[in-house]
Amino acid sequence: MAFHTITGMTDTTQLTETVDERDAPVGDDIEKMRAAKEKANAEAAARRLEVKALREELDALKQTQAATETAVLAEQGKFKELYETAENRAATLEKQLREQADEIAAQKLALLRQQVATEKGLPAALADRLQGTTAEELTADAETLLAAMPRPTAPDLDGGARGNGNGPTEADMTRILSRYNISPRYLEKME
Repeated sequence: MAFHTITGMTDTTQLTETVDERDAPVGDDIEKMRAAKEKANAEAAARRLEVKALREELDALKQTQAATETAVLAEQGKFKELYETAENRAATLEKQLREQADEIAAQKLALLRQQVATEKGLPAALADRLQGTTAEELTADAETLLAAMPRPTAPDLDGGARGNGNGPTEADMTRILSRYNISPRYLEKME
């Protein structure tokens, strides 16, 4: 009887096994082992195919996920662009609205100034100089302006020669008629 020693290393422990030749496989055992080996090889091949299919599926899922992430980022970019566009449009509209509201307020104030100037007898050229935002403030300013303006006096048409207040005398009338070469008979006698 001969003994053989098989030595194998696994991780950190050393295995030593003694096999007796009597226990060595013969005939049927060899066939069983071949069948088991073929079965194991077939199972291993099936597992390799399964692993390959799973890896392909995983790669396909990764590609799909990457494409989805790219699409999501693209949509976010589009949404961000649309949001920024809408935000800019809203800001522009708000600015235009404020400008129009300011313009309308200025026109209403100008109209109110003209109305107050007309009511108070203020010259139209001075209507824009009125200060205030309400009708009361503008009226008070118009009255202040009118009080500060000099009053025109009636012109002295008789050259300083004042009569007794009853009109021209007969002497005045004769002098006027002779100056303009008018016959006194065309005039009625004053009494």
